[in-house]
Amino acid sequence: MHLSLKVNDIQTKRLTLPAQRLLAPLIISACFLAGPILSFAQGTALYADPSYQFKEAQELYQQGLYAEAQPMFRKTISEISYFQETNRQLVLQNAQYYFNMCALQLNQPDAVDLSKKYLRDVDNNPRKQLTAYNLARYYFRHNQLEEAVPYYEQAGFDNLSNNDVAEAKFELGYCYFNMKEFNKAQPLFNAIKDVRNQYYIPANYYYGFISYYNKNYSDALQSFQRVVNEPKYDLIVPYYIAEIYYYQDKPEKVISYAQPYLASGNLYYNNDLKHLVGQTYFEQKEYSKALPYLQEYEAGAKTLTKEDVYELAYCYYQENNLQKAIAGFKQLSGTEDSLGQNSMYLLGDCYLRTGQKSEARNAFSFCARSNYNPKQQEISRFNYGKLSYELGYQDAAINTLKEFTTEYPNSGYSTEAQELLAHLFMNTNDYKNALDAISSVPKTSQDVQLAYQRITFGRAVQLINDGDLSHANDLLNKSLQYPVDPQMQQLVFFWKGEIALRQGNPEEAIVNTNQYLALGGNTPAALGEANVQTAHYNLGYSYLKKNEYAQALQQFQLAQHIFGANGRQIANDATLRTADCYYMLKNYTDAQNLYNKAISSGQPGSDYALYQKGIIAGVTGNTGQKISLMQQLSNQYPTSSYNSDADYQIAATYMTNEQYNLAVPYLQKVINNPDDPNAAKALLQLGVADFSLNDQQGAISSYQKVVTQYPNSPQANDALQSLRTLYINSGQPDAYLNFLKSTGHTVTVSAEDSITYAAGESSFGNNQYTSAITQLTSYLNKFSNGQFVLPAHFYLAESYFNQKDYNNALTNYAYVLSQSASLYSERSASQAAWISFYQNKNYQQALGYFTQLKQLSTSKENTLAALRGTLRCNYQLSQWPQVSISAQALLQTPDISTDDQIVGYFYLARAQQQQNEYDSAIANYKTVAQMTKSELGAESRYFISQCYFAQNDWTNANNAAYDVIKNTPSYDYWVASAYIMLGNVFWKQNDYFNAKATLQSIVDNCKIPALVTQASDTLAKVKADEQAHSKIRNANGQNQ
Repeated sequence: MHLSLKVNDIQTKRLTLPAQRLLAPLIISACFLAGPILSFAQGTALYADPSYQFKEAQELYQQGLYAEAQPMFRKTISEISYFQETNRQLVLQNAQYYFNMCALQLNQPDAVDLSKKYLRDVDNNPRKQLTAYNLARYYFRHNQLEEAVPYYEQAGFDNLSNNDVAEAKFELGYCYFNMKEFNKAQPLFNAIKDVRNQYYIPANYYYGFISYYNKNYSDALQSFQRVVNEPKYDLIVPYYIAEIYYYQDKPEKVISYAQPYLASGNLYYNNDLKHLVGQTYFEQKEYSKALPYLQEYEAGAKTLTKEDVYELAYCYYQENNLQKAIAGFKQLSGTEDSLGQNSMYLLGDCYLRTGQKSEARNAFSFCARSNYNPKQQEISRFNYGKLSYELGYQDAAINTLKEFTTEYPNSGYSTEAQELLAHLFMNTNDYKNALDAISSVPKTSQDVQLAYQRITFGRAVQLINDGDLSHANDLLNKSLQYPVDPQMQQLVFFWKGEIALRQGNPEEAIVNTNQYLALGGNTPAALGEANVQTAHYNLGYSYLKKNEYAQALQQFQLAQHIFGANGRQIANDATLRTADCYYMLKNYTDAQNLYNKAISSGQPGSDYALYQKGIIAGVTGNTGQKISLMQQLSNQYPTSSYNSDADYQIAATYMTNEQYNLAVPYLQKVINNPDDPNAAKALLQLGVADFSLNDQQGAISSYQKVVTQYPNSPQANDALQSLRTLYINSGQPDAYLNFLKSTGHTVTVSAEDSITYAAGESSFGNNQYTSAITQLTSYLNKFSNGQFVLPAHFYLAESYFNQKDYNNALTNYAYVLSQSASLYSERSASQAAWISFYQNKNYQQALGYFTQLKQLSTSKENTLAALRGTLRCNYQLSQWPQVSISAQALLQTPDISTDDQIVGYFYLARAQQQQNEYDSAIANYKTVAQMTKSELGAESRYFISQCYFAQNDWTNANNAAYDVIKNTPSYDYWVASAYIMLGNVFWKQNDYFNAKATLQSIVDNCKIPALVTQASDTLAKVKADEQAHSKIRNANGQNQ
């Protein structure tokens, strides 16, 4: 990989002081300030006092005997009238002043109010200043510092002694300090810090601290050095002195000064001092020396900054301790700045050097999203693309490398990126995204043309598997634009023929399939289903659809040569179709021989072969053998769908031989199932048999049942004619008329009825659906009880269907199905089910129609369609027990196709998963995944991961999700879902780094809004969980 870019060392000086250190001086100073303040202002000697008692009170006051002095001041106030009038007012003011000061010193409840009143009422500036001063000190003693400040300011310093001035400046400075008004506090501390009195030490401490805060490190250092050995500060100040040396860029001084203190190990900021020494070594690039200090700091710190984490990780990186470097750098994956980008770049390198390519890919994805360092971003984008290629993430590799070559055309890695793209295009299974990517690449080189030929072909085959035949055919045509690989060109024509056959275009199917065979010569290219046997098989069906039986015969004969996994199944069916062709060509001997071969082998379709053998016997005049063979069918294959036809053929043969009594039991077997398509015919024939056996009343009863039970069938008209004859011949015309009236018929069938209907039917037959709709609607409006009502509704439904007017089509199919079973019922059920399911998405209604289709089905194809439809409806309705039953019914059907097996196992697995039967579900999903790489295969792989996740099996959930991404990359929804699953697995394992990287890739690149929202929501939860467990604090001091 490419990590040639020089790593930028992160060297960050601290510019702000952590909050806890700012408060420390306040805590430490409590010892200094806790005791009572015993220095008080001296009264001025401006006045003379003649009263001995007043003088004695003042002396007591000066001695601090406030309790003894206060009563005497009160007495002076009460006896003020005894003083000379000239001094009386002054004595009163002084007595009140001293009285109030005693109250303050004695902490009496009314002391503050008395002092404030004195300040308001007395016009004696010196006394007011002293009152303000003592009131300020009262507040100071009670730690009401903000309340003290205005009174210190009012008092000033003019009337204070030198000691009181120092005291007042210190206390006011201390108040400002606690209020963080350092600009006001600093000059006060500065005024007293050089005077060696009781405030010398604390004033220097606070002055040094403010100077430190203001980055005036020289003054701070001078003051801190004065107090460093004082017991109150010797556990705190050394850290600040060391840090000042750090800010003064004196690394040697930092280390030499700090190490003796660290050796003692009893500093208040011992862990922070270790950090400072470690950071100093780090900035000197002495990483081995920095490492132990940073290690100890991290171990002792409750929270860390992102720089702290980076520095320690980088030291590990420099010392080649890559696992610990990885642990550190990973924590910075959410840091969106240059430090975060650099961390992810180095993390990618660590992962590469330890062989962890998947994690390296995630690290480079983080780095590639940042542009603080453009060169790192460029290299990371390339590395992400290359690692995606090496790890098998073909879609991501193609997209990333394609963008890289576009955005960095002059990069030193551009040539390698283009080479990787060429390899990817040639080897990718993600044909969908590869097609999008290669479409904009010039097709000038043969390699690119070959890749384009392969990708368009591969995507076409995927679309064929998904049933999107039109788009698949378009891509096959594009593949033919660059026929670089002759074998792939042959395969294109095979699939074009397959698509044409499936779309009901036998002529085009024949042209393309013959082209496949012609280009291949003696050895046409083969790939899975595309092989020479299947080609002849498809040609056989194409000619069969055109009623060209001789050509079909030739192709079906060639299709009996087994080739490939499904070769035996194709050969068996081709044998039966060959026999059918012989039959249609009236070559009954060869047809019978092949039917015999199918019967003796016991292959699928043996019942059909036996039935056809009976038909041939009848056609060739061997009615006895025909009857025997039809009876053998019922006995040997009691559940065969051909048994009803066989019973009817036996009855018809007996009827032809005028053995009416023998025909009756077989006719009754058919009639016993009223929904049987042969029931109306059998009932009509039963009437003929009864009449021939002279049971006129039985014949009348049978004919009446035909009319009443199957009024819209072609047999109903014949039955009416027979009834007319019977009633008239027996002299009962009134009975006939009454019967006609009871069934809604008139005596004669209107000629207009027949003509109007015939016109509509003719338009339908000529594919003139608009005219057919008009004419058949007109017929039904005129003849609501006409004899052709049932076929009119049916052909009207078919016309609407061909016009894509599905709602009107469904209405008419529903009418057909509401009547007794007829020739039109099976097709109507199939079409109604299709409309309800695929167009209207009314799954409950569709379920009813699929159920009818299963009951009416006379072919294996429709039986399977009914089973599939029932299964899909139950799935859409979330009826999980019924889904299991339907899936098992489909899987137990003999000789079902691979596609039906895939569908059966998939839906069975879905039902089991929804019912928490995870082990069974996983087994069946794996079966599907092994059978197909279609979307169902991708979905199955994803649900395997989901099942393991539900079982808390993170390892297998992880592996299954990767399986989706690597083996079914064309299905964007399931690939993106698998990435989200991986993100959740990583999250469950507390691997926040890989969880975030994986989920972020979906947020950034997925084009499916619902999945982007899901990934974004999960990503937010992962980040919140990581933050709650992280030691890293952000700029606001909160965990990051």
